[in-house]
Amino acid sequence: MSAGSFRLGVNLAGAEFAMIGGKWHWPLEDNLRYYLGKGFNVFRVPFKWNRLQLAVGGSLEIDAFAGLDALIRTATGAGAVILLDAHDYGRRGDQIIAQTGSSVDAGAFADFWGLMARRYKANGRIWYNLMNEPHDEDPMANLAAQNAACAAIRAAGATSKVLFSGSAWTGAHSWLKTANAKVMLLARDPGNNYAFDAHQYLDKGYGGGTPVAIPGVGARVLNDIYGWARQNGKKIFLGEFGTGPSAASLAELDALLSFMVRHKDVFIGATYFAGGGTWGKSMSSTDPVDGIEKPQTLLLQRYL
Repeated sequence: MSAGSFRLGVNLAGAEFAMIGGKWHWPLEDNLRYYLGKGFNVFRVPFKWNRLQLAVGGSLEIDAFAGLDALIRTATGAGAVILLDAHDYGRRGDQIIAQTGSSVDAGAFADFWGLMARRYKANGRIWYNLMNEPHDEDPMANLAAQNAACAAIRAAGATSKVLFSGSAWTGAHSWLKTANAKVMLLARDPGNNYAFDAHQYLDKGYGGGTPVAIPGVGARVLNDIYGWARQNGKKIFLGEFGTGPSAASLAELDALLSFMVRHKDVFIGATYFAGGGTWGKSMSSTDPVDGIEKPQTLLLQRYL
């Protein structure tokens, strides 16, 4: 397996957040331009499925796309990749997609992604991140939904990268301890241009809830999923990762990045969580505050 290129960037968070005053918004282009100016070349853009397709099986809500289209023009025009991320945890509302008894089946999910692919198929720098962090569901339902969505994307004529997410929050650290190691080998892409979206925070519990990294975690936490991917000829994209600004936590972040870059035969890229202009005061965010850049951003830059 030969080593390839490695793309590095951030999540442009915002469109997946709860509504404030009945409104939601896409991240601003100025925030994107900050990261482009530093050389980042891949951006994961989370959103809620039901904001772009109000009714299951209905048409896309075209008026909702203006902010996304602006981000796409700016990023892909500069040579960067945009990952479209359905940030719904395997669900639409309270319905688990494709699970027995659910009112939202795999066909409905496929319909949405087929419409998205028809809209964006001409732009090869748009990738399709099918579902963010599915959890507490039948792993086979998760697989069925994503296989159907990928097939619809290809049927619509899009040929760019598709990212499949495992169940159990698609955690890299737990990949071999859950059904993912077996079930996700059944992922099917008619275009054979896919990878797996895995997430990895560095704190106790691996959920990103605290800014304090576990000592030694950065160098070891990706070992298992790397071995699995290498053995099975698969590729990994680390769609979310992050930690706090302390020297000890930054050392673990450094080790994590170093591991991925040393193993580009498997890891094709990563997007830190998060930028987007909303998380600035969070200790784990990469967004600058009052003109002061975050140490995480400066560390990430070293790996561009």
